[in-house]
Amino acid sequence: MSYAIIHAKDQVFHPVTELVDIQGVTTASLIGPEQGSVHLEIALVEIAPGGVMPGHIHPFEESFFVLAGRALFALNETSYLMNPQDFGVAPISAPHAWHNPFDKPLRMYQVRGPQPRLNNLMPSAYAVNTVAVPKDGRAINEFDPTCRYVGHFSETDMPHPGPLSMPGYHGHNIRDISIRMMVDDILGAQHHTLFVVEFAANSGTPGRAARTHYHPFEEAYYFLSGSATAFLDGEQHPIEAGDLVWSSTNGTHGYINQGDVPVRFIECQAPKPPSSHAFFFPDDWHAFSDGMHKIEAKSDARFGPDEKQ
Repeated sequence: MSYAIIHAKDQVFHPVTELVDIQGVTTASLIGPEQGSVHLEIALVEIAPGGVMPGHIHPFEESFFVLAGRALFALNETSYLMNPQDFGVAPISAPHAWHNPFDKPLRMYQVRGPQPRLNNLMPSAYAVNTVAVPKDGRAINEFDPTCRYVGHFSETDMPHPGPLSMPGYHGHNIRDISIRMMVDDILGAQHHTLFVVEFAANSGTPGRAARTHYHPFEEAYYFLSGSATAFLDGEQHPIEAGDLVWSSTNGTHGYINQGDVPVRFIECQAPKPPSSHAFFFPDDWHAFSDGMHKIEAKSDARFGPDEKQ
């Protein structure tokens, strides 16, 4: 299967058992080998009040975005107080630990890349004593150059919507879009990216957003607000807040927002996209197979994700 949809109602939490001394940590697996992914593992993670994830390291990168609650996060020699809309990444082999000393659970969206090997081949986490379970933490300050591997998403971070401009592609096949990059090579990730995307509300023109396209990497979209129609390998699916959509390498996908509020989601990519030729639009290439020798200007009507199969 070249795509998967995990609806909010189907997300079930189970205890985490990666480390012997883990306490009060549960996870709802969203994307992994069972869905066809070979590059990503994605989950929702909850740390209950009093919950502890002791010091450990991974043979992969692990990034996160805090959805609700607070907790302390220790990474290398520094501990941080993580609040809603904070994010971060634990690089490969970087020792880190979590602790929730507060009275409400923390929930976060977690991405791992490269995908961990199956547990019968090697563990996904290795306990270490080089980082202690944090008892306090500093606030995140993105103006502080010693505040590394973490950040905070603010509403004021979103630029005015326009055509897509990001590493790998810039142009008008995807428009009415705003992007706030969070986890990338600048923050310390080499194998995947994590960022917030928002499609503007419908301004009276039927669904203008992302024309159907595909990539030489996997993508996943966790919807935070609004609703959209997803076009996945020629099939249409309604998507709501709390749902997750995953698309494989070469799997076609596109979105339109026909509602009166913006659509916002967290997007991740793995492997990290190339600096060019990261987006391919089938309609542009079908023009050649149809015997045309030039790409004609596209009308607004074609900005709904039409696709030839």
